[in-house]
Order: sequence, then structure tokens, then C-alpha cells
Amino acid sequence: MSDIIYSTMKNSEEIEFLRDRRSFNYSFNKVTMDSLEKHFRLKDSLYLLAKKEERFVAFCSIDRGWWEENFFFIREILVDPDFHKRGIGEKLMSMCIEHAKNCGTVGVVTETDFVNIPMQKLCEKLGFTKWENPQWKEGITYKLIF
Repeated sequence: MSDIIYSTMKNSEEIEFLRDRRSFNYSFNKVTMDSLEKHFRLKDSLYLLAKKEERFVAFCSIDRGWWEENFFFIREILVDPDFHKRGIGEKLMSMCIEHAKNCGTVGVVTETDFVNIPMQKLCEKLGFTKWENPQWKEGITYKLIF
């Protein structure tokens, strides 16, 4: 999709653009927004935004806020339902994975709800494997080791 523009958020004020965005029974509410602002400040965090003209298309973030040393965590990924099945989520996650590799990490971790089948399929397509997370049982944790 050549009409989609991908950009990196440069300051935490830009995160406000995400407030109340929704997809797949998920929204960027106050709790999510506070978490994004907090993790934006971590060393080597990357926040990517996809737009079509000024319209929100997708967002993905990755940071070092994972409890295992030298792993990055894909904290959020959200694609507007009007843009599903176009490879945008895959492109954003791939960009985040490449960023983590360039930062010299061991791997990347992400988590998703049990009912979020599209995210589960995307993780598996990108080479993640399910991982038994001792600290989180409300969904599925995926790991990608480099």
C-alpha cells in the first residue's frame, strides 16, 4: 500500500493522537495511554504510526520494558479495522523486530488475548513461538529468539 505513510513518533505528546482508537475489542483508554507515555521514555523505545493522509491506520510500539534482561517487548499493535488484511500489522511488527535486532537484544516478546486469533496468526507467521509465561495467564505470550 504505497499510500500508507509510516513514521516514528519523536515525542510523547504525539501519543495523544491514539486516544480512544479502537480495534478488536481494544481501545487506547487512560490506562493504556499512561503506560505508553511511561514506556516511551525507555532507552531504545520505538513507536511507529501508519497514516493514510491524516487518517489513523495503525500503531505499533516496542520497548525494553520486559522483565527478562535484554528482551524487547512489543507493547501495543493496533490496526484500524478498515485496513485489516493488507499486511500493515506485519510490516509494523517487522520494523519493530528489526529495531530490536539492531539494538543487540536477545529477542522480542509480545502478549495477546486468547480470542485475538489474527494476532496469534501474525506472531506465528513472523516466527514467534508460544511461551509459558509464569507472570501472565490472561492470554498468550509469544517469544522470538534471535
